[in-house]
Amino acid sequence: VPKQCSALAIMNLSNGDMDHVPEMARNDLVLETLLKLMKEENPETRRNAVVTIFNVACSDQNTVRLARYRDGTILEALVELVGSDDPVLRTHDEARANAAETIFNMSCSEISETTDRMANHAGLLECLAVTLRGEHTGLEVKMYCSATLRRMAELIRHPMISQGALLSALVKAATWTSTDCIAEAFRAQASVPENCVIMAHHHGLLNALSRLALTRGEGPDVEKVRMASCLAIELMSRQDEARALLSQNEGIIMALTKASYGEEERDADDNLRMSNMSTLEGSVTGFLDASGRTSKFGEEDEGSLQSRRIQVALKNLVAAM
Repeated sequence: VPKQCSALAIMNLSNGDMDHVPEMARNDLVLETLLKLMKEENPETRRNAVVTIFNVACSDQNTVRLARYRDGTILEALVELVGSDDPVLRTHDEARANAAETIFNMSCSEISETTDRMANHAGLLECLAVTLRGEHTGLEVKMYCSATLRRMAELIRHPMISQGALLSALVKAATWTSTDCIAEAFRAQASVPENCVIMAHHHGLLNALSRLALTRGEGPDVEKVRMASCLAIELMSRQDEARALLSQNEGIIMALTKASYGEEERDADDNLRMSNMSTLEGSVTGFLDASGRTSKFGEEDEGSLQSRRIQVALKNLVAAM
């Protein structure tokens, strides 16, 4: 009970104004206390300790202090909570969700030292990926883990040492299709030309990316996963060395072929629908309306452009065979 009350009191203090919260981050005794409380068996005590860390980390200047503290001890405590297979923690997922949210918020820091320390923290990226594969892990935890991997993929690039760990994590996380975060993480990596050859050579990456691009199912969310994955492949195919490796992967060729034919069928349906709409609504369809909003044609032009990019990529890969 004393520890539970202490955790609650410290959490309440962390909800104070920004003049007081930075002081907590600079107080080693407070940080040491929170580290111990985060490992308590009582789920409410753990949760309150993690929420305190979350509140402290809401001030961007504090994220560096938290990431630095005792060479990443606080980061390690958060990672252990997120990735723990303890049956009690699976029953009381609140602390895990709060820890995952804290890691995500810290990854959104504008201070490069914070994100660099996170990227280089041993096991952090792998933990996020493995957690996404957990059968008993709550959806909220997985959502924050996938969002953090996407954020880190936007920050890590060649020649950073952490890129290898990131790519390995993305390969493991490629089973996650409930959101497009992992597919977009691959796309973010491929948007940097220097990354593309490294990605193509990374063990298992092309197979993982092709499986994402071939994700089964219907609906806008699934389509976002497929499209982001195909666009990542398209970006990689612009580099000669990467193109040669892509052309040798059966899954990659199949994904682009399916995307190309699928887009053609949808374009035919859209053209027929638009033709009917034009007949009914007149020639004004497809221009800006009086309020200046973009018409539906503008939206479809982007989709058509993406489709053409994928088709050109397929053509180039076939030529490279």
